Amino acid sequence: MSVDAPAPLTTRSGAPAAALWPLDPTVVHLNHGSYGAAPRFTVDHRARLLAEVDANPLRWHLGIGPRRSAARRVVADFVGANPEQLAFVPSASAGTTAAIRSLLRGEVVLTDHAYGALAKHVALETARSGGRLVTAHIPLEAEAGEATAAVLDAVSPATRLLVIDQLSSGTARLFPVEEVTRVARQRGIAVLVDAAHAPGQLVRPAATAADAWVGNLHKWACGPRGSAVTVLGPLVAAQVRPPIESWASDAAYPASFDEQGSADATGYLAAAAGIELLEREIGWERIREYQHRLVRYRPDLIAAALGAATGEDPPVGTRVPPPAVALVALPAGLAGRPEQAGQLRQRIADELGFETQIAAWGGAARLRLSAHAYSTAEHLERFAEIAVPALVRWSHD
Repeated sequence: MSVDAPAPLTTRSGAPAAALWPLDPTVVHLNHGSYGAAPRFTVDHRARLLAEVDANPLRWHLGIGPRRSAARRVVADFVGANPEQLAFVPSASAGTTAAIRSLLRGEVVLTDHAYGALAKHVALETARSGGRLVTAHIPLEAEAGEATAAVLDAVSPATRLLVIDQLSSGTARLFPVEEVTRVARQRGIAVLVDAAHAPGQLVRPAATAADAWVGNLHKWACGPRGSAVTVLGPLVAAQVRPPIESWASDAAYPASFDEQGSADATGYLAAAAGIELLEREIGWERIREYQHRLVRYRPDLIAAALGAATGEDPPVGTRVPPPAVALVALPAGLAGRPEQAGQLRQRIADELGFETQIAAWGGAARLRLSAHAYSTAEHLERFAEIAVPALVRWSHD
């Protein structure tokens, strides 16, 4: 179904929203989902904080507690968590590492949509502990109920930990976290939710009954790289140890995660300030609505262009797509393997000037496009006009 192109998003004062970001204007940025993009205010705010650190390191580190607590309250409200259950971590990987090392006992279940680094870590920890790893296959086109059934069918009486995405990275689909968590916990199974892409894209994503929930702030929440959060339920908070043991190792969670010596906390403070800024300047509800409208326009446009060029009818996305990410199948012969996907992404960037992501999953390559407030319909139209013919040519090379 055709969707009209939305007008570029503006701030509350009427200025272009894209003007808030310091992105290179000679590049078309269609891959917010990989490393995000921080507004100029957030970048500058962090630079001022770093200058403050360097001006008086002792005063900064001894006085960081109240400022970190204030940032914790802002971020907790944003993601829908109790501040007493939220701790800052340098990345989603750090948060999932802490949870896995503490909670993995015996058999663990995860899906074949899991982020590659996380899947690798789960496999390593399972092997080290002498446990058993079970991978649940979820078809890309599965509805929410089918995905729930597939995950729970993989669970056995021996399962002690279930690892599930809230919004998968490579396959861009939402998972039925609430229903899976409800059933798993009834069976005495701990649940870890990898929500790396959720903060900022979903409303209050941490408001879940999962035992551990981990999300990045540098992606859709537009914080600096090196800023993420973990939210632990009361039943496991005493079990999960911080990724680095330090001065607060004997403290209760979340304080046990806070005292990391000279670790850089400026990203956490800047992320919280940036969240508040984007609410004032644009409004998160407006940002999410715009992202959703833009991403609904995008797949039809790109898929139609590919179909016209190849004579094929490329399927678009999944049955349960996230609000601000879309998948489009690519012509056969392009990037079926992970290493080929990376090469294709780089070629699109170097030769055509578009930053995108190519996801290789299930033996097929898919273009993953992700939108934010700075994205426009014109960017997508240019991709359809310039990149699609090139992709078709390259598929015949």
